Amino acid sequence: MSEFRLLGPVTVCDTAGGVIAPSGPKQRALLATLVLHAGQLLSVDRLVEELWGSAPPVNASNALQAHVARLRRLLPAPGHEWISTLPTGYLLAPGRASTDVARFTRLSGQGRAALPHDPGQAAQFLQRALSLWRGPALQDSRHGPLCTAEADRLEEQRLTALEALYEASLQCGRSTGITAGLERLSADHPLRERFYDLLMLALYRGGRQAEALGVYERARRHLITTLGIEPGPALRARLEAILNHCPTLTPPPHQTPPPSPSLHQHPSPTGRSHPSGPGRPPGPARSRGDRTDPMALPAPACAADPPALSPLTGPAASATSAGMTGPVASAGLTGPGASAGLMGPGASVGVPAGSPGGAGLVAPTAGAGAGCSDLTGSAGPTGSADLTDLGGSAGFADPAGVAGSADLAGELAHLRARIEELARDQQDLLRRIQRDQAVH
Repeated sequence: MSEFRLLGPVTVCDTAGGVIAPSGPKQRALLATLVLHAGQLLSVDRLVEELWGSAPPVNASNALQAHVARLRRLLPAPGHEWISTLPTGYLLAPGRASTDVARFTRLSGQGRAALPHDPGQAAQFLQRALSLWRGPALQDSRHGPLCTAEADRLEEQRLTALEALYEASLQCGRSTGITAGLERLSADHPLRERFYDLLMLALYRGGRQAEALGVYERARRHLITTLGIEPGPALRARLEAILNHCPTLTPPPHQTPPPSPSLHQHPSPTGRSHPSGPGRPPGPARSRGDRTDPMALPAPACAADPPALSPLTGPAASATSAGMTGPVASAGLTGPGASAGLMGPGASVGVPAGSPGGAGLVAPTAGAGAGCSDLTGSAGPTGSADLTDLGGSAGFADPAGVAGSADLAGELAHLRARIEELARDQQDLLRRIQRDQAVH
């Protein structure tokens, strides 16, 4: 059975598996328009407007007739008349042929329907649906209003399916491995609050609370700058839940991972190839200058990731800062009233510890190692910290072995300056949150 493919370059797959591609953009636009309105009569005037817009050729009806004749010779299945000529226009009779748009709509609908009760099965349906995309919908065929409107509608459906796929991955207990894809999507679609919401949840579950708060600040700043509005209720509620360590943020019970089909390659809208399928391992995050394809899918295997939090248990315990990268990142955000101890020569940064999510930074002793609390406790005076994303990495072990080192003093001075900046950013964010709470 033949299939018309519109999720990417407009082509036709014949019954033998061969791919037929119309030669020129007008041919592709005409075929796409007829397929999108299969079984409906399209007048000559509408088709002329679709192909040539406000500047049609002198003899537009004859030019259109020539394009229709070429399409008739191109389409497969002898004995079936695909395009009928009627007194006022043309009509495409699809017969038993299908479209990839119909398959995508069916699979994505099944995925969304399965999401509340079976996220693993939902992820399978959604990945199969998204794997049908070979590039932007109606690629190189969006010349007129009919194809442009349909391409925009299909792109919205694709983004909705991506949101559902990432939600299914999080419901399966997967948090690490999907943050890079959500970062790219939130950067490529900065007005879609749902991607920020999912990214904040994934970062929080991965033990990166400070980065989750930074995502909210980035979203808020962009929305205010672009639209002059604050984030919506859903994103504000996510922020409040993260600051208060709401139990609903914890991953759900483990679920059975969906089977991993064999990988296959398909071109992305940017011309690169990438693997698709739930068994694909997540790729490394890339810089904005080398942005990967936003249509690349996360692996939705429902195996829960190990907790990223390491509660401190003794003087030799270590704590890792919660990804000090965002504008409001801080060393070890804890719950209401909790404090994180930062010790070092001359360290003297103080942040009020009574506000939600606040971190109190103190310096009780000189010469002690840097100890930053995790999300559930505070570090001891001899704890070690692995602080990353501060323009480099600084690993501190037993301070007795490095006392008096000039390099260590320089690192600590750099960290103190950085933490002061982070503390100021956090205070600004908390003041804004309190103002928002007072208003609402």
